[in-house]
Amino acid sequence: MNNNNYSWNETLKFSWGHIIAFLSLIFISYVCYMGDFYMNGGVFKMSAIKVLIIDVALLVTFIGAQILKGTDSKFDRSIIIERILICLCPIVFIWAMISYNHFWYVFSQREQIENKFNTSIEKSKEMFVNYEDYANNRISAYSNLLDSAIVNKSSNPVFYAKVGFNGRNDAVQKDNYLKTLRLQLFSQNTDSLKNIATKWIDQANQGATVWNAFLVGNIDQIADAISNWNQALISYSKPVLSNESMAGYEIQAFDANKEAIEAATIGLTSLTDIYTSTGGIKINTIITGIILFMMLLFPYILQKRNTRANGLYFLLPTNNKYIKSKPIIEKNTSYEIPSSENRSSTNINDDDIFGGTF
Repeated sequence: MNNNNYSWNETLKFSWGHIIAFLSLIFISYVCYMGDFYMNGGVFKMSAIKVLIIDVALLVTFIGAQILKGTDSKFDRSIIIERILICLCPIVFIWAMISYNHFWYVFSQREQIENKFNTSIEKSKEMFVNYEDYANNRISAYSNLLDSAIVNKSSNPVFYAKVGFNGRNDAVQKDNYLKTLRLQLFSQNTDSLKNIATKWIDQANQGATVWNAFLVGNIDQIADAISNWNQALISYSKPVLSNESMAGYEIQAFDANKEAIEAATIGLTSLTDIYTSTGGIKINTIITGIILFMMLLFPYILQKRNTRANGLYFLLPTNNKYIKSKPIIEKNTSYEIPSSENRSSTNINDDDIFGGTF
């Protein structure tokens, strides 16, 4: 018959307290990431590295203290490290709360941030409206130029010829010239760019929330995208027909004065000043912070000490913490003091067989 080798002194167990602690760690990680992401102006890598360091520090202190509390050996050394980790727990937690609190500051400004974001994004649609006005005005000016050449072909045949008419069919030639300019300014590329941008803007407006740090926090990337749209429209408007400049004035490309792009991006850039500024400690940080701190401590609180350490090792130092005094033997009562060699196999405190399992 095989001997039962199970040690009743082993107390380190995985419990539902760990599940609660890990859930709180996930929530802290996400909120800290968003807070640091806003704080540093939208640098993804920096925020990810900082959150990773925060997670490791919280696991080492909170879970490390629980592991040392339930250790089955080296009690003298373990209790010292356990005390150090317990003292570090609030320090590390408060450090993590810096980024955590910044998100709740941004959250308190959410209406202003989300409204300004939506307004700024919506203004980028006006850039395409401005381009249509620019293209129509340019086509209208070109049409007037052609009409002037046709009307004055008798009095000014040189100008008539330079514009490109040959005297065969002025109306057809004029229509072909206008179609050429219209196809250049209103090409399939222009329509495709407008459709893609409009679809993206509509989706961004629906998903704009401070909880979505990847959208609201990426101001520089969004501003770059709008700038790229503007540059594409400029490139479509740059080519000038050979006879288009006969009016005597320079044909300028779209948004030569940069008014359209400034109107679309000025609101976005001002958002950075809002969510990178710091505020005081928010009430949400205090309330949720207390709850999360207790959730992280659950594994340590629920963890029971090894039966060999009970009565000998305490979290708070005491004068008699290491004194293993001889127990008082009552009269007419036989009592055998277990030796240090076989103490691990004795069933001291048998009531604690479920220690650490809750």
